[in-house]
Amino acid sequence: MAELFGWAGKILRVNLSTKEITTEDTSKYVPKYIGGKGIAYKIAWDELKPGVGPYDPDNLLMFFTGPMAGTLAPTSGRGIVCSVSPRTYPIEWFTYSNMGGNWAAELKYAGFDGVVIKGISETPVYLWINDGKVEIRDAANLWGSDTLYTQESLKADLGNSTQVACIGPAGENRVVFSVIQHRVGNAAGAAGMGAVMGAKKLKALAIRGTGAIKVARPAEFLSACQAAADLIKAGDTRKVVGAPPQPTSLPCSHACPLGCHAMVKKVPVGVETGTGSRNVMAKCINSLWRHGWERSRYPTDYIKDNYNGDIRTRPTKGFGLTPGIELESLCDSLGMSGWAYINLYVWFSACVDNGITELNGYKLDPDNAQFWVDTLRNIAYRQGIGDILADDLMRACERLDVPPLIKKHANWQEPMWGFASHRLGRGAESQPSPIWISTMLHWVIDTRDPLVSHHQTSFVEYWFPIHHVGGSADTDFEKVKATYARVFGSGDVIEPGFENIDKKVKATKWFSDRAQLKDSLLMCDWCFPRLLSGFMTKEELNSAKDYYGDVDTEAKLFAPLTGIDLSSSDLEKAGDRIKNIERAINIRNDNRSREMDVTGEWLFEYPEKSDGTHLNKELFNSILDSYYEARGWDKATGRPTRITLEMLDLKDVADELQTLGKLPT
Repeated sequence: MAELFGWAGKILRVNLSTKEITTEDTSKYVPKYIGGKGIAYKIAWDELKPGVGPYDPDNLLMFFTGPMAGTLAPTSGRGIVCSVSPRTYPIEWFTYSNMGGNWAAELKYAGFDGVVIKGISETPVYLWINDGKVEIRDAANLWGSDTLYTQESLKADLGNSTQVACIGPAGENRVVFSVIQHRVGNAAGAAGMGAVMGAKKLKALAIRGTGAIKVARPAEFLSACQAAADLIKAGDTRKVVGAPPQPTSLPCSHACPLGCHAMVKKVPVGVETGTGSRNVMAKCINSLWRHGWERSRYPTDYIKDNYNGDIRTRPTKGFGLTPGIELESLCDSLGMSGWAYINLYVWFSACVDNGITELNGYKLDPDNAQFWVDTLRNIAYRQGIGDILADDLMRACERLDVPPLIKKHANWQEPMWGFASHRLGRGAESQPSPIWISTMLHWVIDTRDPLVSHHQTSFVEYWFPIHHVGGSADTDFEKVKATYARVFGSGDVIEPGFENIDKKVKATKWFSDRAQLKDSLLMCDWCFPRLLSGFMTKEELNSAKDYYGDVDTEAKLFAPLTGIDLSSSDLEKAGDRIKNIERAINIRNDNRSREMDVTGEWLFEYPEKSDGTHLNKELFNSILDSYYEARGWDKATGRPTRITLEMLDLKDVADELQTLGKLPT
């Protein structure tokens, strides 16, 4: 094997059925597929056969790092988990889930770029990866334990420097929104990868490494890392006028200079989560147990006078400091996605508001904290109504005797692919025009909630004029347009409305390709690509001629790290390749087509909650046509053409799809 810089050089293979442990060289996949998502999807194309379900022995559960992991590259501590998901609806198909923390760097230090797990163990086990040595160890004493106790126990046995990714009771019982938990607040969450681990009887990965990552041009790489850190110094692009991180804040991931919002507090916990105290990370969704979330309300005051639709939802309730911390600690300990609270609260309250106060005899009381203690435990252990809710709302409605409007409310909460609404401008969060056009296309084309990897498409909403719980009085929209003109050739890309759709769609494709790249290099989605800069002061913001960051940052880091001089356009082509192989897997294994893509159209006939903009079927289809054309996909089927695949060096993919009769003619 030729010497690799950036990558560790080995991929670990584990078969839990046969107990066979092998390795293969990373070099067969790079730089063509970069790392992370790219390598995982190439392996899935080669090995994951049609018809394999999430709980089948032949399902692949893959943990991957990227070439940046374990280095000083800012925000490079993230990793990705890929598998056939039990949550995706109506078809259980192959998808991905991101997570931060320190496990990805530790895996690289232990000598591996990724772990590919196949088979099912007869008894509970955990995987011990220690400086290139790998053991499948008994985990019977940990089965049934919560995620935090599991981590504490393994660290006590293996050393406090050990990095642990594990499941709780929810994963063991195959709750479809169960997580793989790491540390206090990092998780591979919404895609239900914890349930896949549970089915494989795999309680945890415990990782310890003391190795290092070779850098091709160290001085140049160090300089590039410093420039990237300076570029994101003001925090994510939501903080238009930022300030240095507070002393109590800390990074949520290896090599992150931000400490943007995360704070860890040691808090008392009660009988439900175990006596004593636990560390709780105050970040993103979890804090909503305490503070609530106005953004789940629909319609808003902005559109209510012109709205006569049938969907009406409440703001999500907050329970205050002590009950809220108890509930979020319980949710994390059981190993469930924090999004479950918003999703279930809004749907339960819609049931109550429409006269349904019980489900199968279970009284609905979503404004009562004890109701949530009981409900979370029922779901995690699949007891009573929890056995139904553990399969999420769309599947639950297939088993419950509820009226059509309540089923529609479930679809409102889970509008596409079985995932909770996120940054669509309807069920959750404002996304004024034209931002929601891009986020809509990401959702329509992806295999899951795509906004885990596409925040930089949508975070520009905070630079817009004031709107529903968003916007900034400090920014100049003309400077926003000037920034987009520098990157896309025209400020029309970010103008509200439905003019210049082709330009807006091409920008959407760019963001999507960069998302694939980001999930393969593995860097923070809140920070890259750095189209918009961060500003430390209002004076700095006001004096800037525009808000441009540096969209070449990833290329400037990649080249000195790996010694492979790829330009931004080269890396974007790799992102395009990865997106097309993702689509090809979906086509071959699940018969993905335009017919599936259009199933989310109905949602966008409802007005966006800030500005009231919406689509009809004709406009939706014209936008989808434009996207397919920008991608080089056949408009009738939504499938890549041979010309497109061969241009991306995927001739073998085109040949197989043609043999199966699934390549457009």
